[in-house]
Amino acid sequence: MKSKRGFYLPIVFFSILILVALAPSAHARADEAADRFKSLMEQGWALEGQMHVDLANLDRAIAVHKEALALAPDNDEAMWRLAEVIFKKSEEVTDKKERKTMVERTILLAEQALAVNSKSVGGMYWAGTAYARLADMSGLFSAAGQVKQAKAYLHQAIDTDPNHRLAVLSGVILAKIYSESPWPIKDMEQAVDLARWAVAKDPNLTLASLTMGRILLAKNETAAARTELNRCLTTEHPTYVWDAVLYDWPEAKTVLAGIK
Repeated sequence: MKSKRGFYLPIVFFSILILVALAPSAHARADEAADRFKSLMEQGWALEGQMHVDLANLDRAIAVHKEALALAPDNDEAMWRLAEVIFKKSEEVTDKKERKTMVERTILLAEQALAVNSKSVGGMYWAGTAYARLADMSGLFSAAGQVKQAKAYLHQAIDTDPNHRLAVLSGVILAKIYSESPWPIKDMEQAVDLARWAVAKDPNLTLASLTMGRILLAKNETAAARTELNRCLTTEHPTYVWDAVLYDWPEAKTVLAGIK
């Protein structure tokens, strides 16, 4: 009698042929997904970079980064990039409840990025910056814990990679925290050191020169403050032109106008 096992051989052989045929197409789909992800990340950054031209670009950037995160749900950069544009959008929202929700969403995404990659400087920076903003919006009792969280994340960013662009920005935010907070957090020497470090790291970072100018003014070093604020205003190639146009240059002009 012929063994029934023999009937399975053609089926197994045919199945192997199908798997071999499908392997290249699966690889091609993976490449397409990777290319799409890269394209979305670049689109999101480009849209954010045009927020000073049209603030609606922030909404477009959020949509693009959400799509990127859906493609790569475990990618830490996709998480903190979405956190970044949501935070940027929150700065333009006037409703306090909505704004707070967006800042909290920023923290959630940034901390998720850190859960995936504990060395994510982007996660550290946006978690720290969002906690600092939340402290601004909270009562005194809540703010103390939030400032502590902000400082921890921002110092961690600098310690992890001091040459990362967001580590430099971490130094600026820390300088603002140390110079603008009440005692016992207030530490003007620490603020000066951090602001000078950030300015030296990136002379074209207008937020750094603005912050340096404000700190010098608070220390009654008026001439030095005026020089730094004017340098901010004459920066030809700002690192973040959108921030310079929307926030840093207008504030520098206001501060300069108030100097006696």
